[in-house]
Amino acid sequence: MTQTLIIRGRYTDRTFIPDGRLPDAEGVAELIITQTAQQTGGSVADAFGTASVLRSGEEILAQVRADRDEWGDR
Repeated sequence: MTQTLIIRGRYTDRTFIPDGRLPDAEGVAELIITQTAQQTGGSVADAFGTASVLRSGEEILAQVRADRDEWGDR
């Protein structure tokens, strides 16, 4: 093979998964992995229970009411 091909994809669980079809070519291959930023496409529910200090619903409600009372009638 005289032309260098770049096959984009992802590497997970020790397996390379190409983004598209692989070419019908043979030759020496090299796998170079470039780390990218973790994409955050998850749900809001993924964040539940991850706070450094967990608060009860009553504590959160008390804070919201205190903040609202502090604002007054605007």
